[in-house]
Amino acid sequence: MKISTDHKEDIPFTNIPSSGYEWWYFDAISNDGEWSFVVIFYIGNPFSPEYIQNIAQHSAKPDAHPAVSISVYHRSKAEFYSFVEYTETDLKWDEEKEILKIHGNTFSKITEEDVLIYQIRLNEKLESSHSISAQIEFKSRISNPALFKESDEGAKRHFWNLVQPKADVKGNISIKGKTGSHQINFKGLGYHDHNVGLEPMKDDFIDWYWGRLHFEKFTLIYYVMNRKKEQQHRAWLVSSDNQKVLDKFDKVETEDKRTSLFGISSARKIILKSKNSEVTIQANTLIDSGPFYQRYISKALINRNNELTVAEGITEFIYPKNIYKKLYWPAVRMRLRFNQKKPHWVQKFKMFYEWTW
Repeated sequence: MKISTDHKEDIPFTNIPSSGYEWWYFDAISNDGEWSFVVIFYIGNPFSPEYIQNIAQHSAKPDAHPAVSISVYHRSKAEFYSFVEYTETDLKWDEEKEILKIHGNTFSKITEEDVLIYQIRLNEKLESSHSISAQIEFKSRISNPALFKESDEGAKRHFWNLVQPKADVKGNISIKGKTGSHQINFKGLGYHDHNVGLEPMKDDFIDWYWGRLHFEKFTLIYYVMNRKKEQQHRAWLVSSDNQKVLDKFDKVETEDKRTSLFGISSARKIILKSKNSEVTIQANTLIDSGPFYQRYISKALINRNNELTVAEGITEFIYPKNIYKKLYWPAVRMRLRFNQKKPHWVQKFKMFYEWTW
């Protein structure tokens, strides 16, 4: 994997092959802990049965499968969810202005001296009567482009750009969700990255844990990837201004494995160790669960130089083999809306659609 923190590389990858994918990921938790959200823009939606079928038929174009997923959580429970795959004509990239648009959803990048700003605009209306309209800003100091730049033998297959390890997030979010209408004046801390894969995830790794948790004085970012031949992990403490690596963890332990209703087994506890620090990450609250993916609100306790500190953040787990099992595709199609086709009947009914969240 090639790892970078250079915002100048945060642009659509050229010549992604059939079966490749990329996504731009944004998440944030409000300062009062009441609200959190995750927004992902995709080119070559890797979770799409339609894309996977076209790959098998050697007719898949990543640009023909753009998508946007939006999850909003209130007190660690899903309040709004949408995942819509669009068509190639809905995908627009303005190279000069650095704006990516997928149908009615956009994000744009602005640099002002040493400040980096992402502006997100969301506009989705679903057949189930759920909807979201939002204007959100992620603002941070431009990350040191050499913060933890590295690569390994897999660098030609996967690229991970941690553009904003920590950002101040503010915005207005209007939703019609599970419990009614909400007008959210959002202020909190967030994170943004960009991932590119040039082959199916199942060909590169078996499973993958990753997360980010913002402490008062630093941010913890980690991933634990069980690859075909080895376990690979990276974990860092990054200064709050995104300029320095304060610590790097060289030991990892995974504990408390549990099996979900879909049969995937994942660890609920991850322990990271370095010479000066030890972190225990506990996946406390499951907020999204599917045949190949889990998302948690997790807590982390760090003992650094004999000082204990606690933080809360979003962590995730993926088991890509199940993405390609047709057994699970009916469940995926209940949640994933294909804009060019008639909606699944479940998506037409508020109560039934919310059960899929």
